[in-house]
Amino acid sequence: MKYSATVVALAVSLVLIQPAAAYAVYVSGSAPIEFQVMPAMGTINATLAEILTTETQIGTAIVQASDKQVSAVTEAARAQRESDILGRQTERLERARDSFTVTDSICSESASGMATQVSKQTRSSASRLSGGGGVSSEMVRKSVASLPVAPRQGGYRSAAVHAAYCTAEEAATYGGTDLCPQVSPLPGGDIELRSLMDGAGAVGKAPDLTFNQEQVDAAMAYMKNSSRHDAGRTPGKGDIQSATGREYQGLLTQYKSIQSAASQPQLDMIAASQPNPATRDALGESLQSPSASQYFSATASQEAQKSGVMSEREYESFEVGRRYANTAYETDLQAMSGDNLTRELVRIQSLGNWLQLGIKNELRKANVIAGQQLAMAAKAQYAPQLQQLSNQMSAGVTANAN
Repeated sequence: MKYSATVVALAVSLVLIQPAAAYAVYVSGSAPIEFQVMPAMGTINATLAEILTTETQIGTAIVQASDKQVSAVTEAARAQRESDILGRQTERLERARDSFTVTDSICSESASGMATQVSKQTRSSASRLSGGGGVSSEMVRKSVASLPVAPRQGGYRSAAVHAAYCTAEEAATYGGTDLCPQVSPLPGGDIELRSLMDGAGAVGKAPDLTFNQEQVDAAMAYMKNSSRHDAGRTPGKGDIQSATGREYQGLLTQYKSIQSAASQPQLDMIAASQPNPATRDALGESLQSPSASQYFSATASQEAQKSGVMSEREYESFEVGRRYANTAYETDLQAMSGDNLTRELVRIQSLGNWLQLGIKNELRKANVIAGQQLAMAAKAQYAPQLQQLSNQMSAGVTANAN
């Protein structure tokens, strides 16, 4: 083997030294190639094949992972697009619902929409009551509607009217007489302020903001006793032709104008306490809300529950109270759309409305008392003059008019 390798090396050196020339070479075999090189080449090829297989698998895995990522991104984009479409559809539906449907909990639209009609009806009723219209009791109506009479005659009338409103204390003193036949179902109805504020009735009864006819009559009797005092009689046709009669009539006219101002707050209060037909439709609309219907059943006056019609006073109280003083409305708030801040603002606004209603009621009461004070001051001013002139007319001491 060593000898053969030396011969091969010598031959290669001679070839390199000699000028380039083409010689035909015939190799019949080589042990190193067959036994060393070729096995190594086979091992290398096997290793390369394994590397290729591994790289192919890695590439396939990468491609598959990329496909999954693309699918995930595509699915996320599709889901986002569908969510956006659904959101826009929901928004359009909400706008349509707000614009064209009535919500379960109706707010102030019904009250504000009917306010003008209710107010007009109340003012019209007040003007009728001033002349005795809408009063069922003949004694009360005659006392309210008649022309001014002498203080003595007015006292007789007041006593006769009071017989229908006799109290238990009066019955114990002079019960059984024509001035107090028996204890009245509306004791003190013509002499107590609660006849205006809460409606006449038994002591300790619940307040009524919508009066029945008997309560209206009692309130009118109270108005007559407290703000329309009889300071002087109406002169006859013969009396008024004289200069003294004309002077008397002038003073009486002035006194009547002050009486009108004194009694108007009470007339407004009574008119606002009468059943008002203009509230029927608005009340029916409000009662579509379950919470409002529940509050109505719990708080409405007997007259309102029986007829489905409220007074202006009770309807105002109902519209405010069913929001602020109604726990069922708080449940409604939790079911409504909007955040807690909006709900809290609604509650605060409702509380403000409730307090404003209380202030309004207090102002009404103050106006009634101020009117009574005005009436008493007018009587103190005009009664002595009217009485003096009345005595002169009765004695025939008159001055001729020029």
